[in-house]
Amino acid sequence: MYRIEVRRRAQKELNRLPWQDRDRIEAAIDTLAEEPRPSGCKSVRTADPGTYRLRVGDYRIIYIVRDAEQVIIVARTARRGEDTYKGL
Repeated sequence: MYRIEVRRRAQKELNRLPWQDRDRIEAAIDTLAEEPRPSGCKSVRTADPGTYRLRVGDYRIIYIVRDAEQVIIVARTARRGEDTYKGL
């Protein structure tokens, strides 16, 4: 099982979401501990290797998988837009 770390920026973004969306996204993040690359996840080409995105409704969970340490780092939780993937 992987350990999940949520960066401060991602946590702030999560806290601003409506509770219905936040609950769905948090549930999706929890499932990443068991399956870090679920069906539907895609590699983020503009970021470092090991960076993936998972779609949850209109939102994207952008996370980094570190297999050697068995850690998943949630970098962003954002609505899809022009700035979603900037600064990764």
